[in-house]
Amino acid sequence: MIPIYNIVTAFVGIATAALILFLVRKDRLSVNYTIWWGMVAAGLIITGFIPSITDLVGGLLGVHYPPILIVIIAICLIFVKLLFMDIHRSKHEQQIKILVQRLALYENKMDPEE
Repeated sequence: MIPIYNIVTAFVGIATAALILFLVRKDRLSVNYTIWWGMVAAGLIITGFIPSITDLVGGLLGVHYPPILIVIIAICLIFVKLLFMDIHRSKHEQQIKILVQRLALYENKMDPEE
């Protein structure tokens, strides 16, 4: 029998996948983010239904306490996600700066009195 915490993990993965599909259908989430969150949901579902995969991968990597492997992977994925968010935000800030400069030039052209 599957322990309750594995069932909860799998349920969270299924709920995440359903939420992703809902947000995509409502155009609230772009395809780029859908792929990322889809992988997170798939990981939760897999580790929920097949918990022994953690022991197998942990044994192959030489981790003495295999459940901590999920925590380490999660922390690494969070750092990668934060890095991509900062890159995306920096790009948007640069685009906004360029747009503000273009708007100032346009307003200066349209107002010949000054």
